[in-house]
Amino acid sequence: MQYCLDTNVYIEAYRRYYAFDIAPGFWQAIIQLAENQVVCSPHLVYEEILELDDELAAWAKAHRKLLFAVPDDLTQQTFAEIAELVTTFYEPHHAEKFLSGADPWVIAYARAHQLRVVTQESLKNEQKGANGKFPGAVKIPNICKHTGVQYQDTFAMLREQKIVLRL
Repeated sequence: MQYCLDTNVYIEAYRRYYAFDIAPGFWQAIIQLAENQVVCSPHLVYEEILELDDELAAWAKAHRKLLFAVPDDLTQQTFAEIAELVTTFYEPHHAEKFLSGADPWVIAYARAHQLRVVTQESLKNEQKGANGKFPGAVKIPNICKHTGVQYQDTFAMLREQKIVLRL
């Protein structure tokens, strides 16, 4: 494996630029990369996609065993380290929201298995507030930076893998 995909990789593609009806090649490429053990996502990403109850959820169900990994012991241990970092450095309500979703599991899985995170989120400029905590929503790239995990966006991954979407 090389890449661990965040939920927004799937959702943004589906809703915006790689909808099933206009870019089926994108989805075929994701399946091919998963079959070649290049990409995966933690199981919590699957659960977030299922909440949509749409065509993307049906696609995820059809490819559940291929794409979505159950967290192993090392991932769980790494998640605990990330949770400690987030609760230490971020405001409580933002830390709680971040830790309740798939995002920390994406980073934990990537770090535990030496993968790069693929996300459509951008690095946020952070400055600690008067309380010594970072204000605002916790972003995947910032936690990746704090934990030494490499990250990139979907388009960089597609270019690296030489995926060309043709008509």
